[in-house]
Amino acid sequence: MQPIGVAEPFQSSGETSVTLDVGFGIRAVPASRVTVPAGETLRITAPKMGDGTTYSWTKNGRALPGTFSNILTLTGVNSSDAGTYACLFSTPTTLPASSQSLILGVGPTDRLLNLSTRANVGSGADQGIVSGFVVGSSTQGKKLVIRAVGPSLAAFGVANPLRAPVLRIFDGSGKTYENGYAYPAVVGGPTYESDLADSLTRAGAFPISAGTRDAVVMMPFAPGSYTAQVTSGDGSAGPVLLEIYEVP
Repeated sequence: MQPIGVAEPFQSSGETSVTLDVGFGIRAVPASRVTVPAGETLRITAPKMGDGTTYSWTKNGRALPGTFSNILTLTGVNSSDAGTYACLFSTPTTLPASSQSLILGVGPTDRLLNLSTRANVGSGADQGIVSGFVVGSSTQGKKLVIRAVGPSLAAFGVANPLRAPVLRIFDGSGKTYENGYAYPAVVGGPTYESDLADSLTRAGAFPISAGTRDAVVMMPFAPGSYTAQVTSGDGSAGPVLLEIYEVP
């Protein structure tokens, strides 16, 4: 299965790749989001269309001169590159139509603030989506929030989103990763719920309503390789958004 709007999370090569979807007004395609470290190379790929198609890229709605390919490469990304990117497709007989947009953020060199992957999950147990990510060995570990947003996508106009996403995290050896924070039983002290709400706000995550069947976990991650997997919990199928946020 080819993920839609996926940012490859492995940073060892110094390059992040994002593949965009198209909707052309026929179906809703929420913007893809990615935040990469300053100095990274970012490669954005729009779908390859038919013969005779002309490609041009925009940033914040304005044309980027000299962009004639379905691939846009930003080398040595810096804070001025942050913004919203999209590819326009046109032919001699059609008006320009836009790809899915990408909202780019640029963070410090030792952080990858968030990854966002939208894809369709099938009804079978082996028809999920998988995203790998790495916590660098030069760090003391990271506090991450990982979400599989299904039902809440309906608020963005996504038709028939995955009703009951199941989110599982595995470590580098393929074992289920289970970790957590301790919250002292102090009146008025922090709880997992209050810490999660505060962490999501600080990470810049869009809010989701309480009581939904969207899956959310917040855990400490030691340096190493990990995998996030999303499958269907009730045999249904549909689009889901897999997000990984680093909490500052």
